[in-house]
Parts: sequence; C-alpha cells; structure tokens
Amino acid sequence: MKLEKISMLLGVIVMILLAFLIVWQADILGVSAARLEQDARENQKIDNSWEVAQGMNEDICAMLFYTQERDKCTYSIYVSREGLSFGYFFGKGGTDAYMTENVEAVVLEDKGIALLSLNHDEVCKIVVGEDSDETVIPVNPGKPFALVLPLDCGEITLYDTRENVVTLYDTYTGI
Repeated sequence: MKLEKISMLLGVIVMILLAFLIVWQADILGVSAARLEQDARENQKIDNSWEVAQGMNEDICAMLFYTQERDKCTYSIYVSREGLSFGYFFGKGGTDAYMTENVEAVVLEDKGIALLSLNHDEVCKIVVGEDSDETVIPVNPGKPFALVLPLDCGEITLYDTRENVVTLYDTYTGI
C-alpha cells in the first residue's frame, strides 16, 4: 500500500518534470511585459544609465535605449508569437545609424511598424492614415521616441517644429 503511493507520487513528479521540460524546450514562454526593459538591458548589455523610449501594443514592444547626450543608441524589438505562447520574444536589436540621425520605420511582417529615432530632426507630430481618416500623434520634439503602429495604419508623415516633412527610412524584416 505504502509502496504503491510512493511509486504513484514519483510517477506524478516525473510527469510534471517532463511536462516542464517540454514547455521549456518548445520555447513557448516568453518575457512578460513588465520585464521587457530588464531583459533587453541584460541580454544586450545596455548600461543602466542609458534612458529608454518605449512603444508597445499586444504584438510588438519597441525600445530605444540612448545616452543622456543622445549621441549613441541601441534598440530592441520584441514580438508576440501566434498560437500557444505567452509573453514577448526577442525579434531584432542592435545599433543602427539611421536611428541616430533620422527616423527609422522597422516594418515587422504581419505584426506592425516600429518608429524609432533619437529625434535630432525635432519631430513634433506624426500623421497617420488617409486624408479623410487621419490621426495626429503628438511627439515631444526634444526627446527620442519609440512608437508602434499597426500595419494597416495608412500613410505615415512626420513633421518637425517648422512644419517641414521629415524623411522616414524603412527597414523590412521577416520576424
């Protein structure tokens, strides 16, 4: 009787461990939204003194880390996965010269668009959509920004503080 209970308990423990290992190896557990900045800093070795601009929706989290002088930056983009998965997974990151001097749109296939910039162009507003259905997104012209837009947002036009159109550089990725 006692031996049966012990062997049943061991069988349950082995099954739980096996299920845990399968879940771990299947890579269905991502990073929670609350831990994204910490995960990016740890995995990309980003100094804690660097500031961060972050844009996020249910599919994408885009972060732009930068020095106080705004002369260096590193970006991290995390994406959610379709199907049985939880949290966000690292998709793309590193340094990019376009983000340092201009505004870059990272187009993530089937997910959305991440706009990232140290904002040396002094972008003050972003207009998305078509003539009859435009949305104006205000931006602080003195600060870097990270913004996430849906793929079907329409035309994207950026304006600086003098109402000049700012060039947007696109990068397409399959993640």
